[in-house]
Amino acid sequence: MAPTLQDRPDVAVFGEIGVIEHLIRQSVQHHLPSGMTFAHFELLQHFVRNGDGQTPAELARVMLLSKAALTNILQKMGELGFVSVLGDVADGRKKRVRLTRAGLEQHAAVIKAMKWKMELLREGFTDAEFRQALPFLRNLRRFLEEVSAGPAPGAESRR
Repeated sequence: MAPTLQDRPDVAVFGEIGVIEHLIRQSVQHHLPSGMTFAHFELLQHFVRNGDGQTPAELARVMLLSKAALTNILQKMGELGFVSVLGDVADGRKKRVRLTRAGLEQHAAVIKAMKWKMELLREGFTDAEFRQALPFLRNLRRFLEEVSAGPAPGAESRR
């Protein structure tokens, strides 16, 4: 009997990653206040981990979004009071995005509401298990970034 797509380890890995990503989103969304989306939470998470002050173009690149999508997210987050978009002091043509106290507090509230889930996760898996998974996942991400950035092989000759 010929192997099926489900028998291929590459297909199985991406299937698992997709389900994990879906379950994480679903879990976080259960703890978001009305009007806040998962995309808003992801941006708050980015600011908490990496600091704020980036331009919208830089954020779009980091968040893997179009500039238009990020602009929409920033507008809604501004209305919620989570971020401020201010002119760049050094270059008046640019804008910089700053996390507000309300945004920081909202992020902390979501994380606090999810604390019990994170504790269960840490009880269910050891640090060693997470460390063992990291090299493969990082290499896979880097490979996909490289493949996504360049043209397809032979694309030049098809023009």
